[in-house]
Amino acid sequence: MDDEKKKKKGNKLDLNLLPSSLKERYAAMGILPKPQIPKANIQVDVQRMKQKKMEKEQPIEQKLESVEIKASEKKQLEKVFQMLKKKDVDYFDMKDVDKMLRFLGVALTKSEIDLMLWEVDENLDGKVSWTEFLNMYKKCTIDKTGLEPKSLYHMVQFLMYLPPDRKDPKITVEDTLELLYVRFGRQSLDSEIHAIFGDEEKSKDGQEKAISFSEYMEKINERAIQQRKLRKEEQKQQFQYFKKEKNGS
Repeated sequence: MDDEKKKKKGNKLDLNLLPSSLKERYAAMGILPKPQIPKANIQVDVQRMKQKKMEKEQPIEQKLESVEIKASEKKQLEKVFQMLKKKDVDYFDMKDVDKMLRFLGVALTKSEIDLMLWEVDENLDGKVSWTEFLNMYKKCTIDKTGLEPKSLYHMVQFLMYLPPDRKDPKITVEDTLELLYVRFGRQSLDSEIHAIFGDEEKSKDGQEKAISFSEYMEKINERAIQQRKLRKEEQKQQFQYFKKEKNGS
């Protein structure tokens, strides 16, 4: 009797040894459990994603109210606003921007300058007030998507670095140090300087490197392209993660 049991036990079909095609067939018939799909081995910061969702749902007015502008930043913003506007008014317009761009060695078309103002002109009156100017700066500094229009912001940022008495409109590493430190802290200071000035902080003759607005914009655009690629890769990984999670559940 024991020999018969052993024989039966020895002849028992091991389902795990079946070919994959038969496994799938038996799984569909309910004889075998459906194979579990392994979860994607992708590092996704869930807390960060929740935070981004909360920020997205928060009204823009509430977001802007919570943005802190340090005293040194505000001082430089006020300086730039005064540089752009005429003395007897509290706004600047297309002609003022065109004049400043020409000082910086850049000539844009009327439609291009119109677009720069349109990005920040909330009431569409063709003028940029102090409130609109400040809101523009806040929106651009908190933007993590790369979708916020920044044409005027980049010009303003360059002018914030530029000393007001400098006739040759170029900036050096020293000009940027205070603002970069205030905004990004010591930990990110070196990477921010590198993003603006590149590998070399000195010119070929050993003098401190000075860059024009056009050179500054080249570096800004290079960085924007790199950040866009990183965001795209991050979105791809998140999509793959949730796709695997859904299929595995």
